[in-house]
Amino acid sequence: MAIDTRTVGVAWAGSQGVLRGEISRWLGTRGLFHLVFWLLMIDGWLYFTVVTEHMPFGSLGFESLVNMLVMFVALAAIVLTEATVIGEYRSGIASWTISKPVPRAGYAVAKLTSLWLGLSATAIFIPGLVAYWWLPKVEPNRFVTPEAPPLGRFLAALLIISLVMAFFITLTAFLGSVIRRRGVVALIALFTYTLTRNPPLELWGGWDTYTPTGLVNADPGQWMAVTEYVYGNPLGATSAVLWTIVAALAFATGAALVYQRLEL
Repeated sequence: MAIDTRTVGVAWAGSQGVLRGEISRWLGTRGLFHLVFWLLMIDGWLYFTVVTEHMPFGSLGFESLVNMLVMFVALAAIVLTEATVIGEYRSGIASWTISKPVPRAGYAVAKLTSLWLGLSATAIFIPGLVAYWWLPKVEPNRFVTPEAPPLGRFLAALLIISLVMAFFITLTAFLGSVIRRRGVVALIALFTYTLTRNPPLELWGGWDTYTPTGLVNADPGQWMAVTEYVYGNPLGATSAVLWTIVAALAFATGAALVYQRLEL
């Protein structure tokens, strides 16, 4: 059967159009809202924990910052993926969009990509870099003023956190493509997050090598691998970085393939 190259070209352009449209929304009101919200949530709360006696996220400035980014952004990824990807499918917005010459798989990938890029910028990199600037300049209440790590190392740590967020975005999207009930999707995704942060290693053995657990495991009295890296130690969980990327790509591919076959 002959392939209509003109139709394929229109469909590919349609997918690119969805991606450009979603990114433009992040450059507009949506992005501004998220940026203000995350600056207040991350930097505002971090400043409060640094200059007062309340320190729920760690004992050092950059440790607290990394803990807050990992916890808040992963949870936000689950909620926003449900709202912007799964919610549009359930509400019929996706049906209206792909009634145009936009491939379903391309639509799903464009939505996931724009969400990851938008959240990475507004919730991780900008708040993180703002904190990187002001943390060494304030007088803390209960610890010595931390020295800022090398900027390249800090940016690499933010990228690792962004990859962990991508894992939860794509996981939630994949679950939402195969499970009809949003509550069940949220429950499974949140349960996975809990196991990632506090895994039963006596049962799972070395699974932390192949999951984000190796990067953000929050064992009592120990730093996460990404926090260790910020403070100058080698990143001993490079395999976890690789497998987190592989898992995110696999979940995104699975979601796109299932989405391609859904009755909308």
